[in-house]
Amino acid sequence: MVKAKKEEKAVHKELSSAFFERTKPKFLDWIPPTPDELVQEAQKRGAERDAQLRKVTEIEKAKQAKKKSEKKKPPGR
Repeated sequence: MVKAKKEEKAVHKELSSAFFERTKPKFLDWIPPTPDELVQEAQKRGAERDAQLRKVTEIEKAKQAKKKSEKKKPPGR
């Protein structure tokens, strides 16, 4: 029985380098973005901001047009 326990422990041993490689946090593998990537991200954010602004502007124009058309209608009898 004593031999069985020793053999069982031997199966579970692994190299320390393998253990640390397996348990290494992912943030340690982070690579900072290149200047080109930073420019692309900035352009993407700008395009998204412009699209959102156009959308909001169109909604506001539609609201103003609706208000204007309601004001022009004479009160119904």
